[in-house]
Amino acid sequence: MRRKVTLGMIFVLGLAPLAFADFPERAIEIVVPFGAGGGSDTAARALVEGLKPQLKHGVVVTNMPGGGATKGMLHVAQQPADGYTVLAVTTSHLIDAVKPKTRANILTDFDPLCRIQLDTSSVTVSGTSQFKTLSDLIEFGRKNPKALKFAGTSPGGWSEIQTVAFFKKVGVDVTFVPFDSGAEIKAAIIGGHITGAVEELAETLPLIQAGKLKSLCVIMEKRHPALPDVPCSQELGIDYTHGLMRAWAVKKGTPQERQKFLLELIRKGMEHPTYQKFVKENHLDVRPGFLGPEETRKYWEEQVEFFRTVLKELGYVN
Repeated sequence: MRRKVTLGMIFVLGLAPLAFADFPERAIEIVVPFGAGGGSDTAARALVEGLKPQLKHGVVVTNMPGGGATKGMLHVAQQPADGYTVLAVTTSHLIDAVKPKTRANILTDFDPLCRIQLDTSSVTVSGTSQFKTLSDLIEFGRKNPKALKFAGTSPGGWSEIQTVAFFKKVGVDVTFVPFDSGAEIKAAIIGGHITGAVEELAETLPLIQAGKLKSLCVIMEKRHPALPDVPCSQELGIDYTHGLMRAWAVKKGTPQERQKFLLELIRKGMEHPTYQKFVKENHLDVRPGFLGPEETRKYWEEQVEFFRTVLKELGYVN
């Protein structure tokens, strides 16, 4: 009898509604820490189309650019751990976890729901470049340290890490040249002002297919179906297949039953025709992207250690 009275008192006092309340009781918010129209934004919005039919109260996408993706991350870290605010995570957050004085940390302040996509980079030069193969490029680079100029948009971020780390694997010391946008990079390559760039294939494929740019190597485990004549890094004996990833996460401490609900929501959303059309058009279905929560955390931890090593060598962290 005493036990029944105690449970009744707890319920009346409102200490146990979380366990019994239906979820979600309002719209779920997806925070994209980049501006509208970018890769992370379009990927999130495509997936959201698959979530909408499943949610009675809807889902909204909020763009929150700033601080190299950290503004949006910090915002989510400051919200209640109730599953109503989801962070669209990118490789930028893993790189940020290496840097000192970070106000929010993707490894310690968030629980991954899943990894959604793994993109593919390509070593790209001008369509009229003197370098016909990756071997030509590597041979020149070894004989002329720092002479090869490769562009990117994020000094100390993904662009520089991917570029420097790849070429280090083949024994080449390149010069990284930062630009403000991908459009400027492509114009500089075509104009012969720089040697090339290591960029995501979805960003460069139309110009490659038009002959304006040329891919010497795709950085992945197998040849890319859109470029069947271009070798992949693994077949060339280069032990390097890193790619840009996208994932979704919630604030650490979010109830497990809500995390499981959101994971199943995402799984079903990824089967929606709108999302399937998006990944096919952007060649994001070429590499297996999906990883569950435990596998995603392991992947994050491994990538953070990799980024820590590269950033130390570049002098960005001690």
